[in-house]
Amino acid sequence: MKEKRKLFHHMLLFDGVSDVLLKDRIIVTSGERIEHVDDIGARGRYGDCEQIDLSGKTLLPGLIDAHLHITVPFIMEKTLPGLLQMNRQVAKNFASCVKYGVTTVRDVGAFPKKILNWRNRIERGAAIGPRILSSLSFITSPKGVPEMAPRLNPIEALIAGGQFVERIRTPQEATAVANRLVDMGADLLKTQYTANSFVFHGKLPNLSDACYKAIVEVGRKRGKKVAMHHFEREGFAKGVAAGVDTLEHCATDELRDSDIDGFVAKKMAIVPTLKVLHDFFEVEEILAFLETRGKEDLLSEPLRQSINGVALLLKEPYPPADYFKRHYPDRDFFRRSYPIALKNVERIRKAGGTIGVGTDTCGTGLSFFGSYWKELRALVEAGFSTAEAIKAATVVNSKIIGMADRVGSVEPGKYADFVVVDGDPLADISALKAVSMVVKGGEVVLNPDRPQA
Repeated sequence: MKEKRKLFHHMLLFDGVSDVLLKDRIIVTSGERIEHVDDIGARGRYGDCEQIDLSGKTLLPGLIDAHLHITVPFIMEKTLPGLLQMNRQVAKNFASCVKYGVTTVRDVGAFPKKILNWRNRIERGAAIGPRILSSLSFITSPKGVPEMAPRLNPIEALIAGGQFVERIRTPQEATAVANRLVDMGADLLKTQYTANSFVFHGKLPNLSDACYKAIVEVGRKRGKKVAMHHFEREGFAKGVAAGVDTLEHCATDELRDSDIDGFVAKKMAIVPTLKVLHDFFEVEEILAFLETRGKEDLLSEPLRQSINGVALLLKEPYPPADYFKRHYPDRDFFRRSYPIALKNVERIRKAGGTIGVGTDTCGTGLSFFGSYWKELRALVEAGFSTAEAIKAATVVNSKIIGMADRVGSVEPGKYADFVVVDGDPLADISALKAVSMVVKGGEVVLNPDRPQA
């Protein structure tokens, strides 16, 4: 059967290679791949293609989110409505991700069976969602980050699709768990080093250096990259010493020049998720978004719990009196840490370090779908040009996640994954808010001008 061909025209093109918007170009797709990127004068050669007029809008490579938790259903309290809505909310998460222009994700902490099942469904065309790489479970210490993720009992694990967190103690356990996750289908391994709680719980225990060595060794032997969550200079240095491939989040205290030099010398990458910190300056705005538009992406119980959680951050005194028994984020820590992390990212960039883009969507009580552009805004604030920020979101991210041969730029042979926006994101990065079309694998999966199922 002959592959369906489409021709996209009448657009401005940011191809992920050049730093400018290209005019008078056409893109020809065949099936799920890009066949040609040509000059407008060649349009007559492709008369057999379906013609798609983009009305002068801007087309970019599909965005890549290199750090999120897409199977988390925005439910923190165990309630009957939450249990009943969990699977439908996860389905909505996958569709919402694509709706906002993100066509590829690297999930760094998930319920294993759930994300593997959805990846299979999406790859078969049975559901709408992004291309998925996943670490499956998060490997951490018994009482380390993420503190709010308990070990599920067998019934809970069956419903949720496995353990979100694998809590280990010894190098032998580290090796066994890492190998088991790879055997299940993990595309990478994820661990963490965090010295201090950001939910008012003081000092935290971490894995031993021998455990990190065991995880990295499994990664090397099995051909899988290793990611390390961190939030302090101590964790940054630990990741560099351990030889992980990526550092997740960003140090919230000042890095030393030697830390950055070691990071660059080892050709590591960082996905700083700066918006996680900046979100605490926009709590009122996020609450207003949930109250007015939250039902577009959240079912009733996840929305109720999300609104309550965000509203709590605005109450005084803060934190509530039961803070040591619960998990209330230290809002002042996040606010005072943002400029420090921003400066660290700026220094890493100037030193030639590799910096990607991730949002931690679903991973915090303030990270919702539709806010990807805010991470790019933060990178611009850290000294990136708008073109550099968009490249970080596309072609740089594709290298970080090991998919540079398939996604990240608009070039022949790669997947035909595009996001179309109304404005000029090189003039104003917030133009990425106005997504007017999303194409994944050559198929239009979102077009507001057509009724959506």
